[in-house]
Amino acid sequence: MATENKNDQKDKKEIKAKKRKGGPNFLKLGKYFLLLLILVGQGFLAYAIVDKYYPTVFAKMSEKSPSDYGTYQMEEMVVNPANTYGKRYLMVEISLELDDKDHVSLLDENMMKLKQEIIDALSSRNVDQLTRVAGREELRRELSGLINSSIGVRSVRNLYFTKYVMQ
Repeated sequence: MATENKNDQKDKKEIKAKKRKGGPNFLKLGKYFLLLLILVGQGFLAYAIVDKYYPTVFAKMSEKSPSDYGTYQMEEMVVNPANTYGKRYLMVEISLELDDKDHVSLLDENMMKLKQEIIDALSSRNVDQLTRVAGREELRRELSGLINSSIGVRSVRNLYFTKYVMQ
């Protein structure tokens, strides 16, 4: 009887060991299946979004040709950066690419206000901010937003520094 109990216990241990061996393989397959399911779901979702909004985005992008865009060249400006006490200066010339040729007149009407705001924005930055490339990109975005808010229309497509000299 004691031998039968030992044999039964051994059989139960072997059965448990066999069950354990099958478990990790199932978990590996389950992980791959779940990953595949997520990727397929994301692909389907992306397709549905693109399929729904592509015609409107394409129409909006195609409605204007490059000949409809306007350009505007601003005068050269000289500013003293913050904390330089007049020992350093920045000479900058800005060129704008506008969404519409008609917005050039808005820039002409608001030029004095624009110059003052641009000079204030440039002179509030220190030399390090004005010389770093990342700082210059941030400055381009800030000045574009500043000009758009000053003229009351979101017109500036691109802002280019045609002259940028730090002395």
